[in-house]
Amino acid sequence: MNRNDVYKLIDGERDYQNNKPPRPKSDDKTSVAEWLIYIEKHLDLAKDNVYHLNETTALECIRKIAALSVACMENNNTSAR
Repeated sequence: MNRNDVYKLIDGERDYQNNKPPRPKSDDKTSVAEWLIYIEKHLDLAKDNVYHLNETTALECIRKIAALSVACMENNNTSAR
């Protein structure tokens, strides 16, 4: 799979996340620490799926981790350096 296809998957996941019903707290008020907790939850799920030889589901978790990382950067004014 090439990088452009990977970015399309991440972008599709971000669209999915943005179209979910609103949460009690908006993304722009979510701290970096909270984003890391969300990412860590999905990382634990990915590791559990790898342990159980469920590579497809582990990769779905990795896609979510990538999209959560993008959301964190979008909402916390990440610098270009």
